[in-house]
Amino acid sequence: MAKQPPTDQKTKPSSASSSARGRNPATPARAADSYPWRRVLLGCLVVLVCWGIGIQREYPEAVNARLKVAQDWVFSRLWTQLSAHSNARIHPLRKPLWAQVRGGSSVLELGPGYGDALAQLTAPPARYVALEPNPYLHPKLAENARANGFAVQYDNEARDEKESKNHDNAKDDAKTEMPALVIVNGTLDGGAQGIIPKYVTDHAPYDYVITSLVLCSVDSVQANLDAIQALLKPGGKYIFVEHVRHSHAHKQQQPGDGLDVAKWARIQSLVSRVAWPFTGNCHFDRNTGDMLKAMGGWSSVDYKTSVRADSLEAKMTPLIYGTATKK
Repeated sequence: MAKQPPTDQKTKPSSASSSARGRNPATPARAADSYPWRRVLLGCLVVLVCWGIGIQREYPEAVNARLKVAQDWVFSRLWTQLSAHSNARIHPLRKPLWAQVRGGSSVLELGPGYGDALAQLTAPPARYVALEPNPYLHPKLAENARANGFAVQYDNEARDEKESKNHDNAKDDAKTEMPALVIVNGTLDGGAQGIIPKYVTDHAPYDYVITSLVLCSVDSVQANLDAIQALLKPGGKYIFVEHVRHSHAHKQQQPGDGLDVAKWARIQSLVSRVAWPFTGNCHFDRNTGDMLKAMGGWSSVDYKTSVRADSLEAKMTPLIYGTATKK
């Protein structure tokens, strides 16, 4: 009888050996103990954000004060780079306006920055109050004021330990007979009925109030305009150069033909929403000229518009420049 060949009995492979044979040998096996770093980092970020929101809600004044210090420092470094270019553009517009300031008058300037506009004055006023809320700009402001023939003084509220040397120099300036420029730390954001630095109100009313690229960065344009009007003498002048939102009503006095006004107005609004923390609260979409004209209390509001399309800065910042005279 023929012997039958042995039956081929297949054994079922274990799950471990099966999974091992099923892998692509060219693909490295994922380590079983690999750490999910991305999830951990994302979780830490979420915790930090929640913690920051909680701190801000618990101590809003302290947090806002810290944020303002950081914002002021960032803007002071940014303005160091941008001020020269900006001055080259606005000095020709500013010069005939600043020349209207009479000698022996009283002047309040909001946000003088480094004091670059002081060189545009043709006659020294009797008193010049420089209301500058960014203390990082005060040293250069004092330096430019002295260079333009002013004796620098500081209001008590503007004192800062970092500026002790400047205040010592100010004491020496007070002994001279030069016209005084007083640096005051603060704003007019409180409005005519709000909290305005005491030194500013104590020395009101003024013959002139001056702003140059300032109302773009205040908390409330209307509050500042109300305060400006209240601080002026009857017949006093508000002199300004400000950048505003694009409008079809603007007369294009310099090469700007073909500029898509509606498009650039939308861009101004979009950029304003995201850029203000890094630009000293600057907003590109404010209708300052229209607000001035809508106010009562002025005997006249006269300004021109400069719209240019020769650079990105010019496209983003059409300018109005002129005067408003109080009744």
